[in-house]
Amino acid sequence: MSIKLEDWTALASLGLSVMFVALLLSFYNFLIGPEGAGPERVVDPGSLMLQIIFISAAPSLALAGFAFGMGRSFGAKIGGMAILAAGIIMIAGMAASLQMLPQISSQYVVGIVGIVPYFFMAAGAGVIIVGGLLLAALKKRRISNLDDLR
Repeated sequence: MSIKLEDWTALASLGLSVMFVALLLSFYNFLIGPEGAGPERVVDPGSLMLQIIFISAAPSLALAGFAFGMGRSFGAKIGGMAILAAGIIMIAGMAASLQMLPQISSQYVVGIVGIVPYFFMAAGAGVIIVGGLLLAALKKRRISNLDDLR
């Protein structure tokens, strides 16, 4: 079985989605600090959050859109399931990060740090829709057997 480009792209999107959730949860854990006292170092949470987004979350969303664009007319089973899983993982990770957000000291919840879980929860819902559309296009496709042309 050969895997098509859109399937590889969807798998890359899944990997980047997992990486984003892991980075965000570990960053929030770092901001909580030992015994809830906050980090022991001076940090700029807003710029670190932007780095996490641009390293993993934005490419994950872009690759999901690219995989959808490549396979939307004929569908992709592996790609659709991978994109669907990426959206579910993103929503679950953002729900977990919302549980950690109240434990972070208010001086570190600046600007984007408090907004990111809500934004990417909505983005995860969009990714789930895109994955579902890829799977639905697969079911609408007619399979014809061109070998039997008698």
